[in-house]
Amino acid sequence: MQVFLSRSSGAGTKMRIAVVEPCLENKKNVIRDVIYGCWCGGKRIGGATVPPFELLTVATILQQEGHDVVFVDAQAEQIEIDEVKKRIAGARLAIMSTSVMTANSDTDYLRQLKAANPQMLTAVYGSHPTFQPEATLEKGVDFAIQREPEWVIRDLARALNNNDMVTARAVQGTVSKDDNGEVIKNKRYDYIEDLDQIPPLNVNFLPKGVDYFNPIVKNLPYITVSSSHGCPAKCSYCTAPFFHGTRTRFQSAGKVVEDIGYYLQNGMKEIYFRDETFTADRQRVFDICAGIDKRGYKFSWICNARVDTVDFEMLTVMKKAGCHLIKFGAESGNQDVLDAVKKGITLEQTREAFKWCNEVGIATHGHFMVGMPGETYDTMEETLDLAIEIKPTTATFGICTPYPGTPLFRDVKRMDESIDDGAKNAAMDRLHVQGSFNHLYCDVDADDLSKTVKRFYRRFYLRPSYIWLQLTRIRNSNMLRNVVIGGMNVFNFATNKNSS
Repeated sequence: MQVFLSRSSGAGTKMRIAVVEPCLENKKNVIRDVIYGCWCGGKRIGGATVPPFELLTVATILQQEGHDVVFVDAQAEQIEIDEVKKRIAGARLAIMSTSVMTANSDTDYLRQLKAANPQMLTAVYGSHPTFQPEATLEKGVDFAIQREPEWVIRDLARALNNNDMVTARAVQGTVSKDDNGEVIKNKRYDYIEDLDQIPPLNVNFLPKGVDYFNPIVKNLPYITVSSSHGCPAKCSYCTAPFFHGTRTRFQSAGKVVEDIGYYLQNGMKEIYFRDETFTADRQRVFDICAGIDKRGYKFSWICNARVDTVDFEMLTVMKKAGCHLIKFGAESGNQDVLDAVKKGITLEQTREAFKWCNEVGIATHGHFMVGMPGETYDTMEETLDLAIEIKPTTATFGICTPYPGTPLFRDVKRMDESIDDGAKNAAMDRLHVQGSFNHLYCDVDADDLSKTVKRFYRRFYLRPSYIWLQLTRIRNSNMLRNVVIGGMNVFNFATNKNSS
């Protein structure tokens, strides 16, 4: 059993470090649990909130190093920045995640925190500092951390604890500026090979009394975790393969099962595995499920998968081990569009995966996009037709957005440099619901893309047959609440011209 101490044994407390999830003014529910930083938010995703597992990972590692770690999830607690300033008073380092979606607002938030404590240094990790490190520094951050942050932040904290700025600025995986304002861009840290070294999250950091609502979660409280790094796909619109690499690295099945035991002992009733593709290693899935069965663990869980990595036998075993929902990226109902973005799947594989899940009793969530490369008005309708045909339990529809670090962004940048670092185009107030550069690679008007997303939500969710089916699936009070709250959020998004 993992035991967390306030300081390393015999080492004494080192420096005070703040690990902060900010409360952004534009949305109550901003999702930034993944390593890339914020990726989504709003009523379009049913009003979901998540425990920020990657921030918790960083906080746990720093605590085990002996540092006095102050963890603040201001988003979950809905607290003002003045309260955050009080809680992190005296911190010598503040750490946040950021992405292209929130880079401007996150760095402004950090600047306000630093104004109250000018001696405090700031560091950010995530997709934007990874792919746009110089642009991130220009927004007032002291250290931009590229790719996987776990050991980079550990080494940075060690150097700063020794008051050694020369060593700190030389830490692999960091980009910073010297005293003359010149950029210091170090070699990127090697990908972490032994993921078993990463400790389970210290759930005691989570704010007390906070309910992380999520419409796809069956039982509360729940925790999000990741048991692998990397993605076997090479989708041209996605940062994952260019952030983590296309070779997936895994925690061992034994480590995953051991960590499950820790979370259950600490009161968690559901686990949401945020691995890019939890099912990428078929044997590991079977070994994890066997370990769950052997130890008699009773809990519910969710994972992400690709449609080409599952089969009926695997899904049957997963269902028996407690898996109640799988999220798939179906993306498009047109094969030419899927091929254009190098999705690497077929429509038949999508149909089979959803059919098998329905047969074994695992709920599904389907991600779909419009405005993708090669998109036309006709191919968009094929996407809606597929979504209705394969019967996912829930679905999201969004406008394809070019993210820094992806081939799609590089192509757009060559055609129109006004996209700059991408932060304005992908900002949270427009992400997935407005398109600015899609005309460069598809044949659909930007205004029509926005209207199509709303229309697809109405067509999918407001079918009487769909509403009735969801009501029949309710098994407990939390599921009832999910249907009511999540449904109202989606309804408001789909029917309100200005909602996002």
